[in-house]
Amino acid sequence: MFLNGCVKSNSNSDNNCEQILKVKITGAKTTTYYVGDTIQLGTSITPLALYSWATTNSLNAISNTDRVFIPSCTKYDEGWYYLSVSYPDCASHNDSIYITVTNKVVAAPCSPANNTVSFSNIPSVTFGSCNWGVDPSWGLKDLSGNPPSGYPDFNIYFNPYWNSKEPEDGAYNISPTITFDQNDLYTVFMSSTYSSIYFEPGAGQVYVSHVGGKLRVTFCGISFSGSLGGPSYTTSASGMLTAP
Repeated sequence: MFLNGCVKSNSNSDNNCEQILKVKITGAKTTTYYVGDTIQLGTSITPLALYSWATTNSLNAISNTDRVFIPSCTKYDEGWYYLSVSYPDCASHNDSIYITVTNKVVAAPCSPANNTVSFSNIPSVTFGSCNWGVDPSWGLKDLSGNPPSGYPDFNIYFNPYWNSKEPEDGAYNISPTITFDQNDLYTVFMSSTYSSIYFEPGAGQVYVSHVGGKLRVTFCGISFSGSLGGPSYTTSASGMLTAP
């Protein structure tokens, strides 16, 4: 992504050439940006030349000349930002900065027992172990429990963005379907099957963390519904699953 802008100066060319060599990117946070933060980059010297910005990974247009303004950043805005400054008869000067955008860590508001899911009106289940890997049926990373015979199963599918990356800690929205919105990378889809009823979730959030380097997902009071072609069955679930 590139954008060029021109700002003419009343300074003489020789002075501009000297100043161009001093231009630096300013305004970046020294710590990580969280999703939703404003990214505002500027330059260390007032407009005096031709400015060209480029970035390696962004869906947002860089729509200014000597500055970059992104009012609500997403994961897609993470990456290198390159500034090139030039002026006729002067040598060009470059500067760059890497912007990190990550999910804000949020603690779960409940504390279920590990590797358990408690349902409101179908049998609760304790999993002897869990699985963490790509589900070949859906091509998605899936954290699932191995249920005893006759008990509900449980699956937590992650947005395909995380297929080749370790999911970041923080709150993730629950997708209403397993077809994910790629504008919101921090999303999961959950499902559970009991007595041939396939339960899908309502709205809500899950809370991702890492314990001992292992992925953990906690959820609290999420509503589920399903049917066998007739009346709808509903339940709610709270639980915690940890990757092996």
